[in-house]
Amino acid sequence: MTSEIAVMNQRAVALAADSAVTLIDGGTVVVRNDQRKLYNLMGGLPVGVMFFGVADMMGHPWEHLIEHYQKTQKAGAKPHVRDYAASFVGMLDNLEEFFPKNRQRDEFKRLLASVFRYVFHLAQYLRESGGEARARISDAAILEEAIERVWRDYQYREDGSPRGDLSCFPPGFAEKVRTGYAGEIDELIAYAFQPFGLSKPAIQHLKEISVFAVVKDLFLEDVTGLVFAGFGADERYPVVTTTFVSAIVDGIVKRAEASFDQIDGDTRSKIRVFADSEVTNAFIRGIDFNLERRVYGALDMLLHALLDQVVGAFPDSDPVVKENIRREFQSDYIPQYFEVFRAIVGDYQQHAYINPVLRVLEIASRNELAETARELVSLNAFKKRIMAQKQTVGGAIDVAVISREGGFQWHSRQNGG
Repeated sequence: MTSEIAVMNQRAVALAADSAVTLIDGGTVVVRNDQRKLYNLMGGLPVGVMFFGVADMMGHPWEHLIEHYQKTQKAGAKPHVRDYAASFVGMLDNLEEFFPKNRQRDEFKRLLASVFRYVFHLAQYLRESGGEARARISDAAILEEAIERVWRDYQYREDGSPRGDLSCFPPGFAEKVRTGYAGEIDELIAYAFQPFGLSKPAIQHLKEISVFAVVKDLFLEDVTGLVFAGFGADERYPVVTTTFVSAIVDGIVKRAEASFDQIDGDTRSKIRVFADSEVTNAFIRGIDFNLERRVYGALDMLLHALLDQVVGAFPDSDPVVKENIRREFQSDYIPQYFEVFRAIVGDYQQHAYINPVLRVLEIASRNELAETARELVSLNAFKKRIMAQKQTVGGAIDVAVISREGGFQWHSRQNGG
């Protein structure tokens, strides 16, 4: 894991990254504190890049790929930071010097195995959170429920709108994966799920998931986040954009923009956190992210339980009327009250925690932006250390400041530069 921060105002953007990297060899987990994750994307240009998550692409460290980009790309500024992001990730397509075709089938299997692990983890969560009802059902039934959920998530967003295919793949690519990788798909499904005796519809859903995992704009697999920050030639204020990349399939890198932040005349300061930065989130928002999620989850569960008790308090009522009332409250009133509660909490967070920090950052100097970014990363490392957790955040902290006038400048580096 890692902790990375971008702090920006109208003057500059400061980037900070720790140097911890987690290596897994079989059942052994080793944390090293010597990984550099922050770079000037191109010498002389005001653009930086950080990476988090998976530290390599098909065995090649990201620093080697960044170095290759610097050596092979034409000099000259691009209009927008997004153009740099697209240029760098596009370089990876069909780059057989690093990613030979004879190894890309193994890369597809790695992608699919990662998604199948997600299915098993979801099934475990459904059993553990489902009370006595789910504790009694079979492993096959709970797995099929998890498969159904993942299958739907690949096709529909949370609001019910259809989930599109990624634009990085050409038309017809899904069918190419379906037919060209059929052997690998059947092999992995058999290896992972054959002992559970799943139904034919569940197996069919797994085959469709195997294609969706490549072409749909949902990343359930292990990914790398690439953070590009700074100024394009046409950009007056700093921009930070994050691209998720995962596997190379048939020569093309699966990728999508994950976030985009920019400073302008209305938004004068901003903080963006990446990866293992829960303490930074808690500092900025006034509550730990996991605690907040648990509070909202508990409230939702209690509201539905209260509804069951209220409806059950009228045993002599018409069952049809009772069921209609239950359905109406479940679909309309409970979600409305839940959103009102979230809005009340969010409004307080915005005024009591977020806005005061952002107001200070609006007038911060470049040096103050850099120190803020460093301290926010340090908070996460401190928590790991003080709570005796595995220190997946730690080591030296690299900090850089990027401005239009000064370009990319190091504030501090691992080697003391």
